[in-house]
Amino acid sequence: MKKFLSLALALAMALSLTACGGNGGTPGGSGNNGGGADGGFKFERKIEIVCPWGAGGGADTTVRQFATQLEKELGQSVVVNNVSGAGGVSGVQYAVQQPADGYTWLLCTPSPMLAQITGATDFDVYGQIKPVCNLVWDCNIFVTGKDAPYNNYKELMEYVEANPGSVQCGVMSLTGLDGACVVAAFGDKIEAVGYSEGSQLNSDVIGNHVGLACVGPAEVLSMIQSGDMKAIMTCTEERMTIDEYKDVECAGELNVDCFYGPYRGIYCKTDMPQEAIDAFAAAAEKAVASQEFQDWAKTQGLDQRTGWMDPATYQAQWEADHTELTELFG
Repeated sequence: MKKFLSLALALAMALSLTACGGNGGTPGGSGNNGGGADGGFKFERKIEIVCPWGAGGGADTTVRQFATQLEKELGQSVVVNNVSGAGGVSGVQYAVQQPADGYTWLLCTPSPMLAQITGATDFDVYGQIKPVCNLVWDCNIFVTGKDAPYNNYKELMEYVEANPGSVQCGVMSLTGLDGACVVAAFGDKIEAVGYSEGSQLNSDVIGNHVGLACVGPAEVLSMIQSGDMKAIMTCTEERMTIDEYKDVECAGELNVDCFYGPYRGIYCKTDMPQEAIDAFAAAAEKAVASQEFQDWAKTQGLDQRTGWMDPATYQAQWEADHTELTELFG
């Protein structure tokens, strides 16, 4: 299967929220603060960021950390509204139903767009939202419970061969990148099953109710540290450098072509005023560049791929991803 995000902006699909990093590297931190103090758009009340996935997942934890830093830059309260369902499409639909007044934004990944491309939804995700800025580019990993009878990819596949149909893999989106990772890594040998809440998926893995999960490394780090979970494989070209995963085999060394990983960024309705976009992006750049956000990203393993992208770079990446994903999965 063709690499999803090839390093042409890291696997062409550039489904690299943070990776696609046109602007490259850590954001610099120039632009308006506190809501357009230089005469641009001024934020004067509470701001909402819609998260199309439930609490406990990588998207949710990323946007909440970002919101905390964004509040400091805008001088206004920033609330996260989880609107889950349909692999992220429900949250996108909710967001575009809100006024384009600068006070409702959307945290998203390429997964809802992929759902549209594969025919899982007839909602025009690509045509209804516009990229604003990219925050982080995550990768996926496969984990299992501590009592699972396999400890690495080879042992897992041997177990599956001996016990056909015995292992399922939990994902947050059957039509998203995590679902694509399962297909790429295991073909029809392991079935992906969808979850709406990351906390429930984690609980089921620990309780051995589902034999495997495809998740972001940050989402399960504490459970890896506690020993309740063990990592089977990282969906990366090289081994991760974070302590808890540096000894875990990666897809690259195993020749398993499943390098899919979500980039998580901010989007808005296509008719959002440009001055609001400019003001938000300027504040967002400072929020992502803050020491607090960067330190958090490092502890969560989100420093493995480049992060920040400004509006122009992100728009170009979004368009390129749409073309690439349509060729691969349309």
